[in-house]
Amino acid sequence: MPIDQTKVDSLIAELGQHGLDKLNPSESQLRNLLANDLGGPLQFINMLAFHDTAQYGDNSDAAPVSGEEAYNRYGAVAIQHVMERGGTLFAMNTVEQTLIGEDDGWQQIIIVQYPNVDAFIDMLCTPSYQAALHHRDAGLKATKLLVSRPLLAQ
Repeated sequence: MPIDQTKVDSLIAELGQHGLDKLNPSESQLRNLLANDLGGPLQFINMLAFHDTAQYGDNSDAAPVSGEEAYNRYGAVAIQHVMERGGTLFAMNTVEQTLIGEDDGWQQIIIVQYPNVDAFIDMLCTPSYQAALHHRDAGLKATKLLVSRPLLAQ
């Protein structure tokens, strides 16, 4: 399927307002995802670390909440969009301990399965999804998103 460059450029501009390269894919990562035509299903592994207190910036009238609570506000919107596109919440886990390797400070891992990349991109382009991104931005201290393919039959 040909990539709609206008849609991609618009998406990159929108994500750039929310910390491109820190909390979002870089332009090259996003373009590579679209160009690779990975098919599906795909599982996106979200590794999350939260601020102690959400960083909403100049919204000083709001009562302080934890970074995790702010992220959960975003997550409620995001998972609804995932399910509307035929995806599923595959796992939502608290990280209890790093047993091998460096402790990178990840606090939670969420695995979401999408039927294909198009479903993921469609979600990112939805205005109601984009409106919830400020909660994610306020809550996350760091994140890593891995795109994976299931090897075992489900």
